[in-house]
Amino acid sequence: MRMLFAALLGGLLITGQVVAQTFEEGTHYRKLANPVSTVDADRIEVREFFSYGCPFCNQFLPRINAYEERAADDVVVVKHPVVFNRQTESLGRAFVVAEELDVVDEVHGALFVAYHGDGNRLDSAERVADVFEAQGIDRQEVLDAWESFGVETGLTRYQQNLRRYMVSSTPSMAVNGRYFIDMNMAGNQERLIRIVEFLVEKERNGAR
Repeated sequence: MRMLFAALLGGLLITGQVVAQTFEEGTHYRKLANPVSTVDADRIEVREFFSYGCPFCNQFLPRINAYEERAADDVVVVKHPVVFNRQTESLGRAFVVAEELDVVDEVHGALFVAYHGDGNRLDSAERVADVFEAQGIDRQEVLDAWESFGVETGLTRYQQNLRRYMVSSTPSMAVNGRYFIDMNMAGNQERLIRIVEFLVEKERNGAR
């Protein structure tokens, strides 16, 4: 009986260590010197920096989707396309077009599948329109939006925020415009989500 009690106690202590796991600023995440405004001041923002051409973002998609599904009502998950050079601009533009047409939910996963599964490099309006059309979106609407004022403005906004967060790789994450985490800090994708959850709780508790 004494041995059983000791084993149960040990299990509880281990569980407690997992629940109470903490992460250190400067090691597991970076605090921004200048906070970035968020999309909803009444909720805690979790921002995902991604590129459709990034194989690790493709692998990360089920994890971030699962996190978004279980996130509390006081959390809002925001997708942020990353464009590092002119060769990948069409990938970011594809997402902003989806936003402009209000069809992100319909095409986001399909764009990853097209790039990594179907060999569609998404390097032109026509090739991106192929993916949208396959999801039931009017092709001409995509082509009309491709270089529209709204899409150009959206791309500029995302690029400005990219510099504010000092993003250098994908996938990476930010919490409430205050904290930034990339894979070098996290070590793996599972821990990346755990650090996000830790920082969300930190914000929820009013820690600054």
